[in-house]
Amino acid sequence: MDIAYKNEQEKLDLIKHGIHELMPANKILGIEIIEIKSGYTLLRVPFKDDFIGDFIQGRWHGGFLASIADTAGGIAGTTALHSPLDRINTIDMRMDYLHGAVKKDIYAKARTIKNGKTIIKVDVELYQDENQEPVALARCVYSELRSEG
Repeated sequence: MDIAYKNEQEKLDLIKHGIHELMPANKILGIEIIEIKSGYTLLRVPFKDDFIGDFIQGRWHGGFLASIADTAGGIAGTTALHSPLDRINTIDMRMDYLHGAVKKDIYAKARTIKNGKTIIKVDVELYQDENQEPVALARCVYSELRSEG
């Protein structure tokens, strides 16, 4: 039996529901999907004092930024899946930290750049203000695990 999405909107709604409601780590981070479409997502993560890694300068911890980048990339990659039973797993991620992230919200733009038979590549840009240089860039690679059904 082949299970498929009824349409693109159903797929996007189910992805949003899963990200917001079913993943405890995303609830801890406070991840909010601002925009989602095929091959793209825009997220916002509100700043919390708990995310400070450099207490002297008041900067975000790089591990939280990496988690945000991986989540954004995973969401963009998930939009390529054909069935609610299909999955993706992170197999590689490169993070370039460009400058310290200050005590403000983080935004993540993720765009799928390659959707192969079993590998999905996504570029992610983390920033804090629309007109500011990115605080970090990530290249994420995911394996696509198709359901047997």
